Amino acid sequence: MHRITRDQIVYSLDGGHDAALVIDSGERVVLETWDARSGTINSAADLLLQPHPKGSNPATGPIQVRGAEPGDGLAVHIEAIDLAPSGFLAVKKGQGLLASRALEFATRIVPIVDGIVHFGELRFPARPMVGVIGTAPVGDGISTSYAGAHGGNMDNRHISAGSTVYLPVAVAGAGLGLGDVHGAMGDGEITFIGLEIQAEVTVRVDLHRGARWQRPLIETPEHWITTGDGESLAAAARMAANAMVDLLQSRLGLAFEDAYMLMSAAVDVQICQCCEPGVFPVTTRAVISKAILP
Repeated sequence: MHRITRDQIVYSLDGGHDAALVIDSGERVVLETWDARSGTINSAADLLLQPHPKGSNPATGPIQVRGAEPGDGLAVHIEAIDLAPSGFLAVKKGQGLLASRALEFATRIVPIVDGIVHFGELRFPARPMVGVIGTAPVGDGISTSYAGAHGGNMDNRHISAGSTVYLPVAVAGAGLGLGDVHGAMGDGEITFIGLEIQAEVTVRVDLHRGARWQRPLIETPEHWITTGDGESLAAAARMAANAMVDLLQSRLGLAFEDAYMLMSAAVDVQICQCCEPGVFPVTTRAVISKAILP
């Protein structure tokens, strides 16, 4: 098994980055990840007053896959997410979904003990998930703060141990990066900040030649999940729904009208991130049970 240490990070997904690791299809990799602020928040006195000089959401990598060419696809199987003993939550003054009520900067260091989050006297289960996972796009790189057809900062809590993320390959080698792990994150990530934490993520990467995938697709043991992103909630939800109706038509052989009706009865369109609609892009998902779509 390969390992990439957390000193090998990028702040954009970009075909111009040098590879941190070159692998063959089917190989397994452990990626050590920083938290979203690259290890600079270590106490309640460390406030998010200024942007990190290099950016947020560092991604470990990139990984180049031998033989990967534009038009291929990568299946990234998330085998395990091992969390550090603690992470942080924070509020930025005047930012987030409730910006008008966020009058002060604040930080809380949050321990996780035996899979349980300790928020003061409150206790609840950790839900480890990967916030950023994607491949390099054609042309200019895309900041790891943003989502798109390449994947990126989808902040989808279903990208967890046991799930598979299917990603398009747009450049030779693919340029896979992964980071921004959360120990827990509620849908919406309404402050901009989940339980940001360092981690080690174990993946297996399979190359699918000629896949022609256009956008990320997520498979969990129970569900298929399409994704959307946009400047508004409506635009992002519509993108996820369009991807889902296309999936249902292609997999089930349905006419559009039948697939559309099935979605209205059986598909959940949900918010992944809506921390500041109109200012920061919204990310969404559409979810269908494998009981309906095997």
